[in-house]
Parts: sequence; C-alpha cells; structure tokens
Amino acid sequence: MIKQDDLPSVAGITRVRNESLIIADTIRHFLGYCDHIVMYDDCSTDDTVEIALDVGRDRISLIAGDRWREDRHGENTRHRKLAQESAEALGADWCLCFDADERLVGDLPPLDVGGITGYTFRLFDGYLTEARRELYYPGDDLAELPRMWGPEYRDILMLFRPDRAAWSRAGLRQPFVRGVKRRAGVIVKHYGKCMSVEQWEEACDYYTKGFPPSFRQRWEARRGKAIHTQSDFGRPLFSWTELMGIPGEWVAI
Repeated sequence: MIKQDDLPSVAGITRVRNESLIIADTIRHFLGYCDHIVMYDDCSTDDTVEIALDVGRDRISLIAGDRWREDRHGENTRHRKLAQESAEALGADWCLCFDADERLVGDLPPLDVGGITGYTFRLFDGYLTEARRELYYPGDDLAELPRMWGPEYRDILMLFRPDRAAWSRAGLRQPFVRGVKRRAGVIVKHYGKCMSVEQWEEACDYYTKGFPPSFRQRWEARRGKAIHTQSDFGRPLFSWTELMGIPGEWVAI
C-alpha cells in the first residue's frame, strides 16, 4: 500500500467490464482520493485492463475474472468482496467502493476520527436530453460532461473500514458495516444513465439478464427511452449548478 502521508491509508475498490472509453479518466480521478486501487476485471473484451494498468502503474492492482457468469446479481457483489479482501490484505485502513461511471465532488471526511466505521455519499443520476447529449471522448474530464440531473438521490455507504465490513448476501451495492456510520459531505455524479443513447441501450440489454424479475422488468420498460424530458421518477431535470442550489428539492429514493 502506497501512503501519501501519515494519515490512514485508503484503497479504492471497483469492478469493471469493457470500460475502455472512460477508464483512464476514472483511474486518474480516484487516484486523487486513494493511495491505491484494487480493480476486479469481469472478463473485459476490450482494452480496459491495459489502459487502467498504464495509467495506474504501481498504484493499481488487478484481479482478473476467470470466466463470465450469468448470475449478475450475485457476481457484482462477489467481485466487490474480493476487491475488498485484496485491499485489506494490502494493509488498507479504509476502502472507497466506486463504479467506473461515478465522479466525486468534495473532499473525503477526516479518517482519523475514532469510532466511525463508515461514511455515506449522496449520489445523483445524470440524464440525456435533446439539448444535453454531447459525446464523451477519451481524455476528457467526465465530471465536466454537460448533462441534466434528477433531484432524486441515494445515500450509499461508499467509504468504510474493511475490517468492519461484510458482503453477506447477493445484490449488495454496499456492505453491511458494524459500528457508527455518518453521512459525509461528498456528492457523487453518476453517469451510468447518460453517456450516450448507445450506452443506454447496452445497459438495458445488460440489466434484463441475470437479475431479479423486478429489476429486469424495470430496465425492459426503459428500452428506446434514452432521451429524457424528466427524471425516471417523473420530476423536473436541472443543470448541475441549479441542482446544487436547491437542496430543499432533493428527494431520497
């Protein structure tokens, strides 16, 4: 584990598959928050791994998936668990669990405060609209890609002590963590729904296989609906600056 100073060490953990478009920017972004990154590659068929290793160099460790498995619901959690265990073996005091299409806004909370074992970050979804559908190009800063945003948020436990965390059942985006949790001031911009029309349709294909029925049905109904006039929850969309200025209108989902 490479530590930048005498503060507790932070290892990023992530799982990826075919993220060659954005992975260089992802690794650069999260190395600004983490001492090291452990990346589980789920049998990518593009050059995701090569790009990530070139950018991360000695600050990234790879876990290579041995084969593609159909149980996506269970696999997503298993991969995060393996990455966490590897980070803990490297000596990480904290794990920052992120996806390749997420970008953080704000600084991590103090990690040398006794008694706290985890922090939640507040995540917002971006949306494609007719006016905001510019393409992303490798080398760009994904966090600056113009998009519209829904007022709905999820508070996700993304930063936690690995020695207090357990991935005890399938389908978890976040682990169960023993001890005291707090909400950090970090905001997450999630680009998973708004990279491009093509990416939206690929996501619909992905999420309609290997997931529980309710999940599959929700994504099946989203086919052909990449361009939005309102959020998936029927609320108005805002620019990022507008959204950050109206916290009273944010809605938990």
